[in-house]
Amino acid sequence: SATTAAAAQESFSGAGHPFPTCFVCGTEREKDGLSLRPGAVEGRPDTVACGWRPRPELADASGLVRPEVVWAALDCPGGWTTDPVRRPRLLGRMTAGIDELPRAGADYVVVGRLDGVQDRTATNVTALYEAGTGRLLARASALWIA
Repeated sequence: SATTAAAAQESFSGAGHPFPTCFVCGTEREKDGLSLRPGAVEGRPDTVACGWRPRPELADASGLVRPEVVWAALDCPGGWTTDPVRRPRLLGRMTAGIDELPRAGADYVVVGRLDGVQDRTATNVTALYEAGTGRLLARASALWIA
């Protein structure tokens, strides 16, 4: 829910962020990035969530957020399902599907869940939901490499 995502987002400190200028979650990109702050969801191990309200400049002329921006929004929350401060990882591979593009100015929830860690790799899934209805708009699975 949007309420759960907002509470999780409050737990994101960004301290020690390994990539502070990241377009999606970088703490030094407040004005021109997505400003996603995926924090731990209480009672849900290995799960992070945050809210997202896409800015108009991220959309096309019809107000729909461009697909490459949706892919970006699905990227970083997965990286925060492990501890990127103590063991930074980079995205190795990601597969995504977009059922419906979000609208600029509307409220959404982005969720990431860790599937597993093996040696230097971590796998996770992420999803983008409409905040008011909980309707799934897009999802991804990814492999991250330390």
